[in-house]
Amino acid sequence: MEVLKSLFTIFVIVTLGIGSRKTNVFSREHVKTLSAFVYYFGLPALFFTELSTLDLAALDMNIIFGSVLPIIIIIAALYILKAIGWLSKDNFILFSLSISFGGYAFFGIAFFETLYDGKWLSDAIVATSGLGIVGILLSLTLFEYANKKEQSWGFLLKTFRNPLIIAIFLGVLSAAIGFRIEVLNNALGLIGKSAGGIAIFALGIFLYDNFSVEAAKRAFAKSLFRTFSLPAVTWLLLILGMTSNPEMSRFLFLQSGIPAAISLVVFAERYEYKLAEVTGMVILTSILSFGGLIILSILSEFLF
Repeated sequence: MEVLKSLFTIFVIVTLGIGSRKTNVFSREHVKTLSAFVYYFGLPALFFTELSTLDLAALDMNIIFGSVLPIIIIIAALYILKAIGWLSKDNFILFSLSISFGGYAFFGIAFFETLYDGKWLSDAIVATSGLGIVGILLSLTLFEYANKKEQSWGFLLKTFRNPLIIAIFLGVLSAAIGFRIEVLNNALGLIGKSAGGIAIFALGIFLYDNFSVEAAKRAFAKSLFRTFSLPAVTWLLLILGMTSNPEMSRFLFLQSGIPAAISLVVFAERYEYKLAEVTGMVILTSILSFGGLIILSILSEFLF
């Protein structure tokens, strides 16, 4: 099964990351350096080169709508539960955070790059472009709300200085006007090809330094919520006619199994909000995603 090959590839790289930390080849601080390279150079380069070659006129927007709508629907449902008093403010925020920002750029790109020889990589990059913008905005809004800064919206402007969002904008602009510099694209292409492997390697170091049974217990309910609710709502939208393309349906269904983003931990640390729970959620969804993606892959064969 192709998904097993892809996940085993990721597992090997994660294991190497864990091993490098256990043998002190890398220190705890090195994960920040590796992640900074991926965040500021690797992924922006990959996104720019891939998006700049898109045929925008032929782009199926269902890739973005089918990725983003399940998140919006679930958070809206959680807000209703909070409004009627069935969910506390903290539980609303934590359950919403588990959904709002997935590791589509870090984990997802590596997964789809190795799955079926990368046939869905372009779709994954287009989907992640929309998910990245929505995820960053939603998660920062939730952290602001947690700190009772509902009226302080200046942080939204800072969001658009995010290197990945800048790369998305420039890549789409380049595709729209047909602007190409072959030497530049070749250079950025080489940098971009390293992003997926380094991101997963850094995930291994992160897991080594942050995993604890206590953190996993505290995040168990929120992690299961993400693992089951996103695929369920995505499937519901697909059977209601989101797209009639079986290939896209399989891609969107598989994508719903990607774990929560490591960036949530950075935000939780910055906002001093429930760091242990958020860290546990990222770790546990990452671990659960290995089994979850296998199950989603099997189900996709029968459902679509």
